Amino acid sequence: MQNAVRTTIRIRKDLLDQSRLLAIKRGTNLQEVINSTLAKGFGHISDLYSQKQAMAKIDKFRQGLEDKNINLQKLLERSRKNLK
Repeated sequence: MQNAVRTTIRIRKDLLDQSRLLAIKRGTNLQEVINSTLAKGFGHISDLYSQKQAMAKIDKFRQGLEDKNINLQKLLERSRKNLK
């Protein structure tokens, strides 16, 4: 079992009501629903941060290619030769 901390936070009434209904539907307690919802939210935030980092790397790569003269036809020909 994970370590738990007893805390007092303010939750909007409509969100608390939805959480209670979900807990009843799942047959679990309110604490589990709130903990799992928070965990999913933090996972989503982490995913967005990872995507932001990946996009920054792609943008940096594109900026590095701006000054270079790349012939697309030659690149495609080489790629086709490698596939054969």
